[in-house]
Amino acid sequence: MNIHIGCEFKIGKNWKNYDISVTAQIEKIPLLRKFIKINRLPYPKEVIYGDISKKPLCKNNQADNIYCSHALEHMTKEDMQKALKNIYFMLKPNGCFRLIVPDLKTRAQKYLENDDCDAFIESIGFGKKRSDKSFIDFLRKLFGNSGHLWMYDNNSMQKYLFEAGFKNIRKSKIGDSGIKVFTEVEEIHRFVDGDFVEVALQCTK
Repeated sequence: MNIHIGCEFKIGKNWKNYDISVTAQIEKIPLLRKFIKINRLPYPKEVIYGDISKKPLCKNNQADNIYCSHALEHMTKEDMQKALKNIYFMLKPNGCFRLIVPDLKTRAQKYLENDDCDAFIESIGFGKKRSDKSFIDFLRKLFGNSGHLWMYDNNSMQKYLFEAGFKNIRKSKIGDSGIKVFTEVEEIHRFVDGDFVEVALQCTK
C-alpha cells in the first residue's frame, strides 16, 4: 500500500491519494459542484478526504511507502508532530517515507541578501496581502488551507523525524529513492521552488 498525503491535484495511479481539502469533497456533490466553483480546476475524483494530524489513514504497519509534499507546514507545530507519529504508525518496518516542506533557512538567507521584506513574507506563506473582495474569496478562506502555520529547515525537520522514531534520515532529491512508484507523485517544482531548494528528506521505520 502506498499513501500520498496532501495530494492536491497530483494523483498517483498506485497510491491512495489523501487531501484535507473540504472543497474536494464539496465537488463530489453534483448540485454543489454545479454552483460552487472555488478553484479554476476541480479536484480529481480519486482524492480521498483524510486528516493525518487527527488519525492514521490506515492500520498499523500497512503502508509500504508514504509521500507527504508541502502539507506539514499547513499544520500547527503540535499537529505536525501528531502527523509524524501517525505516519510512523502506518509505515511497515523498513518502509520508505519521503517528505517535502518549504525551507525557512534559504528564504531567510535570501531576505538578508536583498533586504526585501515583502518578498520574504510572501515567500514563507505568512500574512495576507489583500482583503477578501468576493464570495469566492470568502469560500476560499472558509474551505481552503493555503496559509503556512509553521516553518522548518533541514535540521529542525530531521530532529522531529528522529523524535517520532524514524531512522536512516537523509536529504533527498527528486527520483533518488530507488523506488519506481514514487515517480507517479513526485514533481520537480515541489523540490525546487524558483530560487529555493526545499527541505526534502527520506527516512524509514
